[in-house]
Amino acid sequence: MRTDSINHWDIVAENYSEENHQGKNFHAQIYLAAVNELLGDVAGKHVLDAGCGDGFFSLELARKGALVTAIDGSDAMLNIAKRRHFHGNLQYNKMDLTGELTFENKLFDIVVANMLLMDIPEIELFIFEVARVLKRPGDFIFSITHPCFFLSDWEEDENNTKRYKKIVNYLDEGVEELNFWGKTLHYHRPLSSYMAALEKTGMYVSSFREPIPPRELIELYPEQEYHYRIPSFVVIKAKSI
Repeated sequence: MRTDSINHWDIVAENYSEENHQGKNFHAQIYLAAVNELLGDVAGKHVLDAGCGDGFFSLELARKGALVTAIDGSDAMLNIAKRRHFHGNLQYNKMDLTGELTFENKLFDIVVANMLLMDIPEIELFIFEVARVLKRPGDFIFSITHPCFFLSDWEEDENNTKRYKKIVNYLDEGVEELNFWGKTLHYHRPLSSYMAALEKTGMYVSSFREPIPPRELIELYPEQEYHYRIPSFVVIKAKSI
């Protein structure tokens, strides 16, 4: 993985892990509900968690009975993962997610990548490698911030209510610096770029979700009601054949 991107994540790793609350912060709950729906029963499945971060989701998969291999390019993230989220069904490995993966062909039943693909500068080789290490058939499930809306600003009405977003230069690929947990890099690309990368591998999209928060979550965070109007995330299941 490109050094500049990894350096950013090494620096913010502790802040990210604390503020993510093991996937229980408001935004994570939105996309993880869709990811878990598409995963289904993982018991006994060989799962690759790519871009595992601090390992909270890897641990969740292992507790559900999956045999989990978790990989990330950040030493700091992996150190947190090994310290906080360990299990007999779970092993961690450092790996460059923009290079070739050091796994044999057709090894995994499932590859999952949460909030990864918009954080790496190149996706084609990674998606090719996913297709290579997946069994036939196999599932690739990934979540991303919604490329159409994520970096656009809300327009508010006279009551300061968020009403809509202006979409500008959606088709232009580029990189921006974000500052949620500290400075990280966000690589914008349109949905068509993700679809084209999947097509080149021969995988096909079997499920597509633009998840919204459940009502009970909005009851806890009523100021987040605007998530019903414009989705913040995309969750996709692609199949190898």
